[in-house]
Amino acid sequence: MTVLATTTIEEFLGRPDTKPASEYACGRVFQKPMPTRDHSSIQGYLLVVLYQFLARTDLGRVFPEFRCIFGPPGQTRIFVPDLCYVAKERLSSDQYLYVAPDLAVEVVSPDQNMAQFLSKIQFYLLHGVRTVWIFDPATSLVTVQKPAEDAVILGAGETLDGGDVLPGFSVTVDEIFAQMRV
Repeated sequence: MTVLATTTIEEFLGRPDTKPASEYACGRVFQKPMPTRDHSSIQGYLLVVLYQFLARTDLGRVFPEFRCIFGPPGQTRIFVPDLCYVAKERLSSDQYLYVAPDLAVEVVSPDQNMAQFLSKIQFYLLHGVRTVWIFDPATSLVTVQKPAEDAVILGAGETLDGGDVLPGFSVTVDEIFAQMRV
């Protein structure tokens, strides 16, 4: 992520959206890395699979690149996960999400600033995100993180499930990463 400027949260929210999206943390504006083909393939596939699952179950909604504004007063941050899921009872008609998503999905980019990325994941887990899925195209591994639990790393031959956040959802890791070869 490239640091674009320092500003207040109010000033940041008054700016037009950027492509790729910009995020806000600790008074600084960061632009997300431009997604690669592999990144976009994984993100697009997961969006379709999650959308189809949620259309059948009516548990909530999945959003790509949706601005999420949350955190304790004075420490509010603005992140744009690659995908996020919000349970039906927590949805609002607001233009942005003003609560932590139930699930945040991130796909690692080759030029990702790992310190900033890990800080974002930690913030997610400390401030209301119930599950984080991290997809690494370089290793074909999925890391599942939940607050106060050890990370679970899934690879070839294993299945990613929705746990208590998306009960009944599952997809194989092989199926997800096969999208990079299509």
